[in-house]
Amino acid sequence: MMGGMGALYRRKRPTRFDAVVGQEHVKEVLQNAIRKDRLAQAYLFSGPRGVGKTTVARLLAMAVGCQAPPAERPCGACEHCRRVAEGRHPDVLEIDAASNNSVDDVRALKERLLLAPLLAPKKVVILDEAHMMSKSAFNALLKTLEEPPEHVLFVFATTEPERLPATIKSRTQHFRFRRLREEEIAGKLRAIAEEAGIEVEEDALRLIARAAEGAMRDAESLFERVLALAKSPFTRADAEALLGLPPEEVLAGIADRLLAGEVEAALEEARARFLEGYAPRTLVTELKRHLRDRLMERPDEAVLSALLALDEADEVLARNEGPLALELALLRAYRAARPAPASPRAPDPASPPAPKPPPPPPREPAPAELTETAWRDFLEALPITLRAVVREARPALKGGALVLRFAKPHRFHYERTRAALATLAPLAKKRLGAERVEAVHDEADEEPAEEPPPAPPPEAAAAPPAREEGAAGPLADPRLRRLAELFRAELKAWGEEPLSNDS
Repeated sequence: MMGGMGALYRRKRPTRFDAVVGQEHVKEVLQNAIRKDRLAQAYLFSGPRGVGKTTVARLLAMAVGCQAPPAERPCGACEHCRRVAEGRHPDVLEIDAASNNSVDDVRALKERLLLAPLLAPKKVVILDEAHMMSKSAFNALLKTLEEPPEHVLFVFATTEPERLPATIKSRTQHFRFRRLREEEIAGKLRAIAEEAGIEVEEDALRLIARAAEGAMRDAESLFERVLALAKSPFTRADAEALLGLPPEEVLAGIADRLLAGEVEAALEEARARFLEGYAPRTLVTELKRHLRDRLMERPDEAVLSALLALDEADEVLARNEGPLALELALLRAYRAARPAPASPRAPDPASPPAPKPPPPPPREPAPAELTETAWRDFLEALPITLRAVVREARPALKGGALVLRFAKPHRFHYERTRAALATLAPLAKKRLGAERVEAVHDEADEEPAEEPPPAPPPEAAAAPPAREEGAAGPLADPRLRRLAELFRAELKAWGEEPLSNDS
């Protein structure tokens, strides 16, 4: 077994450029600069985590004062190289910019840089996670970076170079580190296993390398658990158990059942794995990877459809990792993988052609249907300010046009929509197939009109109003007659002759 203290990735950190895995485009330029003594005043190393940025920065610090010939620097064996590798060289300052990101920290650094190096020809300043420095701190460092002392070399390492000010990037040589390939990672893990005396299957190495997602540091951290387990031979099944991944034969079984239409068996198998402790998102992710491998071996439309359906289900699983979300994802894949209904068989060319039926009478084309999903997709494609206006409309597809009808209170929305018809038209054509967009405003509220009262029959309309016999309208009221007698007055209706008290 391998001895030593500390994490595996620290014990196995390269001390020579030829031990660095990958990044050939970076190593070649830096080695030529070292051999010709043409190092720049500042470097910027950017890329994903765990791909060698800090390691190459330390190798550069070793090469500055290495005692080997220029073509062999850094050697990793001289006193200078060992001091840098162990982190105890007084002229190599490795600073965590995430916790030393203020103007005061930069001022203290500048004061230290004024002093001449003690042992090496140059002081090397490695600023790790440089994007975490504040804007004021970068401004304070700018003058020193622009005209650094002859004995100072800066190396910035970051995973987010876009967050660095342009004034900093323009004063450095920028190298972009790439993710490592699976075979590159597996090769180094194989060498570590051989040194430790452990037999590891190639499939297990590939599985660990794939789980690292291109980061050597992550792969070495995972492989340290393999070394701690000390099992030889270490198989793919052991790697799956170590990484918490479902077995490959289980994924193959679920995929076979989905593609064969045995949806109940596929759901039962997935449910059993969920009860064993596998997360739904892990099951779906590994099932997608399995379908992708199948697709690479032999293209198949059903496999592609199922793969795309599972990929769309990732958004749901990100919010809900319950068994129901897992079953819905598998049902989507099952529905997508089902073959389309067979088209009707072509007539036998040997048989006589059937007489053509008479053409049906021409009919007006039915208006296209505007579904709720299509309308929602159309709204999502709009700018957010325009979406807030258009969503108040009642949409309809009529005669190849998208008609947006606004109620009376929404006149503002109607006017804004009319002003944006040029923006809406191409989106409506692309999303809904509409040739144009029309905006309509209801000037009056749409209310059902009251039905007029039925007209009287002609006879009733022509006849004069009948009076009851012995009645004279309101003048026949006995109270009015009594008043007339008391005041000795006459009762008279408008347009009629006076009525005497004797009538």
